[in-house]
Amino acid sequence: MRIILIWTACLLLTQLTALAQNTPEELRKIARNPFADEIELPFENQVTFDQGPFNRVGNALEIQPRFPLSISRDWLLIPRIVMTAPAYQPDSASRSGGITGLGDTTVSLFLTPASTGKIIWGFGPAILIPTATNDQLGFGKWGLGPTGAVLVLPDWGSAGVLIQNIWSIAGNSKRPPVNQFQLEPLFSYNLPRGWYLISEPTIVADWTQSTSDRWLLPIGGGAGKSFNIGRQAIDSNLTAYWNAVRPANQFSPKWQLSLQFAFIFSKPR
Repeated sequence: MRIILIWTACLLLTQLTALAQNTPEELRKIARNPFADEIELPFENQVTFDQGPFNRVGNALEIQPRFPLSISRDWLLIPRIVMTAPAYQPDSASRSGGITGLGDTTVSLFLTPASTGKIIWGFGPAILIPTATNDQLGFGKWGLGPTGAVLVLPDWGSAGVLIQNIWSIAGNSKRPPVNQFQLEPLFSYNLPRGWYLISEPTIVADWTQSTSDRWLLPIGGGAGKSFNIGRQAIDSNLTAYWNAVRPANQFSPKWQLSLQFAFIFSKPR
């Protein structure tokens, strides 16, 4: 399934034209809007530090294509795919060793108005697909649940929140059930020439665990810039987060660094 998705994306991109020569400020507004009527292809590399008693380092590259589909004059359907390929999960209980492979895939389908006012919103289902190549890199379960986001884009930046909860519905009966909640605050503050400050931590709660092992709460942020290389529109940012709250009996990393590059394309009209 992962190969088919990547192959389809490559075919799609061959039909796209670069986004018109928008100003950095216009590109920044498109990039910060998860329901913008443009195609976006982000690549996000996440490095985790100080994991386990031996302070191991992990790494994961996420590919997150988003492409709006017009289903009527008034409504858009926006699929957002999060594929983890590749990922490296260290053996946190030892000084060396680990697992490298593909992670799970999540597909979110947002229904959103084609024309919005001051408040931008969308909702729909989130689907967990067990594409991980190793038990340590995924849940081994199919999952389903609701997801939704609400956002405002004032002149100074953006503010909003994205929420989802996924429950397992099928898969390997020997693997634990999935009941996971995610809350992603969305905040940015505009600076001159397309620069911006950003904070978008992913707060996670595993409802199958006890209270002391349930929450992962990152705190932090970073900076980014929207710009053009030739006729290609790009948005990029670098963020760092300290995990202020993390599971007590698991080898969760103490902090993480994330670098994202997103290519923005005009949707064929």
